[in-house]
Amino acid sequence: MSKVDVVQRPGATPVPSSLESAMAAAAAAVVTTTAGSGSAITTTTTTTTANSNSNSNSSHSTISARPLIPTTIPTTTAATTIANTATTAVTKPTARTATIENLQQPTNAAAKNKNTATTTTTPPSSQNRTNGTKRPRPSDHRDGRIVKSRQRPVSSKNSMEPPVLSFYGTQPVPLPSRFASLKKRLVAGHESALEASWSRLIVALRDEIKYIDAHRAELIPSIHFTEINDTTKIAPFECSLKRHGIGVIRGVVPSEDASSWVEETKKYLETKHDFKPPPAQDPTCFDFFWTPAQVRSRAHPNMLQAQRFAMSLWNCNNDDRLATRFPITYADRIRIESTNNGIITVNGVAAAPVSPEDSLIAAAAAASNASIAQVDNGSLERWELDGYGRCGLYDDIFKGNWEAYNAWDPAGRVNATSDLYNGAGACSMMRMFQGILALTVVEPGMIRLLPSPKLSTVYFLLRPFFSPKEPAPDAGDSAEKWEAYLDPSNWALDKEQSTIIHGAVPGHAQRVTAAWHPHLQLDKSLVTPPTLQAGDYIIWHPDQAYQFSNTNYSSNSKPENKSDPSSGSHTSMLIYSPAAPLTQTNALFLARQRKAFLRGHPGPDFDSTGTGLGSEAPHTGRLGEKEIREVGGEEGLQAMGLAPWTLGSKSLVQETPKSISPTEEKKDVEMLDDGPGTGPGTGTATPASASSGSRAESEVVRLANIILFPDRYDFYMPTRASSPVPTSREKDKDGDKEMTEEKGKAKGKDVSSSPSTSTSTSREREKGKGKER
Repeated sequence: MSKVDVVQRPGATPVPSSLESAMAAAAAAVVTTTAGSGSAITTTTTTTTANSNSNSNSSHSTISARPLIPTTIPTTTAATTIANTATTAVTKPTARTATIENLQQPTNAAAKNKNTATTTTTPPSSQNRTNGTKRPRPSDHRDGRIVKSRQRPVSSKNSMEPPVLSFYGTQPVPLPSRFASLKKRLVAGHESALEASWSRLIVALRDEIKYIDAHRAELIPSIHFTEINDTTKIAPFECSLKRHGIGVIRGVVPSEDASSWVEETKKYLETKHDFKPPPAQDPTCFDFFWTPAQVRSRAHPNMLQAQRFAMSLWNCNNDDRLATRFPITYADRIRIESTNNGIITVNGVAAAPVSPEDSLIAAAAAASNASIAQVDNGSLERWELDGYGRCGLYDDIFKGNWEAYNAWDPAGRVNATSDLYNGAGACSMMRMFQGILALTVVEPGMIRLLPSPKLSTVYFLLRPFFSPKEPAPDAGDSAEKWEAYLDPSNWALDKEQSTIIHGAVPGHAQRVTAAWHPHLQLDKSLVTPPTLQAGDYIIWHPDQAYQFSNTNYSSNSKPENKSDPSSGSHTSMLIYSPAAPLTQTNALFLARQRKAFLRGHPGPDFDSTGTGLGSEAPHTGRLGEKEIREVGGEEGLQAMGLAPWTLGSKSLVQETPKSISPTEEKKDVEMLDDGPGTGPGTGTATPASASSGSRAESEVVRLANIILFPDRYDFYMPTRASSPVPTSREKDKDGDKEMTEEKGKAKGKDVSSSPSTSTSTSREREKGKGKER
């Protein structure tokens, strides 16, 4: 996303390390030095080789940490500013006591920079091989065969893969040929309508950008947590939230709790020995999932109530197979920034100054001068028929009727697949809101969002089908040339669809960039929310474009108190806390996530190999089920899949060895009541919609209990007989019984009370018991 501004502090002396310096060390992932007339990129790793140049000046620390996987940063054409450096050397420290400097992201740039004049590397041998390469064997050279080094796939989002670098380039990544056929099939028969809708969209989007640029932060509504049951306060908040896709719920968590969680998390992380370094493009986002702040905040009753309130604002109907009044936990990451007087420090010493050579992605960003925003919940999946196409969520858009698209209808998202490519960090769970809980004061500038959930989504979905007739003018050209370039008359539907889908590559989140999505005018449309206080909760639509900045401290205008040595220190901590409803698919994911929690492994979406890379199992002070119950009670356990759900005062699925009969299920449906947490902020069904709405919700809860607690609940396939409405077979049976009774009465013999009948029936029962014996 954004580069990290690092300022050298001359004459700095080492000080004892702390969480702040440990977290800031990851921001200085690649240390750049300049020698002579050429730039030399010095990349540190924790691996020693026989012929490496040992030159380590690491400062020892009280916190011992070591990265888990040496990742590789390949070069691409986007990183043109460092592709022709004169010399590239790999400096590797000798094996010593692990220090905080080992938090820096390991790389191996020498093997990948093929355009350099001189490259110093160590050839692999049988004693010193690259991790994951095939062991050479004598038979490999028979008949002139070449030894093939098969690199084991390392699923790590720390590796700077070419698609990530390509987002900063001028040309999108071409995809396999099937995507050209996919694009053609999506718009087949609707070409004229689609081209007309594009012109309408550009005009509407032009007015939308002007509106956003004029109002900025005023477009982001806020409501206090104590007001979420006040209908007079809810109405304006809901209206603005649905219009702009962003909202802030103030005071969700008491500031005292937030402060205690921060301190508890600091102590927790100081005992961490193995960790997964953050990606170079986002050095403050850490792959910790079960810190005290995360576990406690997810189970806090106020957080669950706020998420329930937010999800109740969607346009749900009685047939939607989801339960918004049962929010569930999605284990996402934590964001931590630490500075000292506005300077990022490593082991108490100011980090090296930033230059375009700090990392390949920083160089690519500097070369392209691109503004990039991200959209979660899949990328290519939005066009794929097996992704969001399963429910036809965006069909109206592809048919040229984008005005009919309802961004707040969850029906097209319940059964969608948002992670077809098992990408590291890609979300597999249906989320109705992406959200962040601030545990410290967050000044404006940390995050920017595009407050247009409908038009921006329609635009990036249709952009791959259109191309400009005249190319884009240069950056310094007049405004008239840019207006002519952006005018609808300059754009036309492609006769032959290409394989390019702008900003979308397999396994990565959707990106929107200034170069590929010029009509969004990201420099004007991305809005900074107001200051977030500790305990505030900001939410936004899952299709919303957003951008994080790693320079929150630069906006912190607190005066420096020189008499207090700690006054210039600043720690910013935010918890990713999306709002997710209970669905059948989400319950399946929750079962996997529960297992990861109990083992201390990363969330399933961040551990696609299933190896538990970055496990927090050895952590001192790792919280468990007991602490969740203390914070959130039964509801907190349910959100983590540790306790079954109930509707009203009775569990929907009976804990009996037999299946539920239609009559029993009907009783469960009829027993639905408001239960705990009623009102507008809970999303509970009203009496008018209880009958049909509760029936859909009860089926979701029943299946979720079966999925998560199969040893306690009997499973049966839903059939027509499971409906509370009597089936035709039952009606025929009742009719036959009535006819028999009438015939018996006509003959003067009551069949149901006949002594002979009762006697024969008792004899049959005795015979049956004898057979069983």
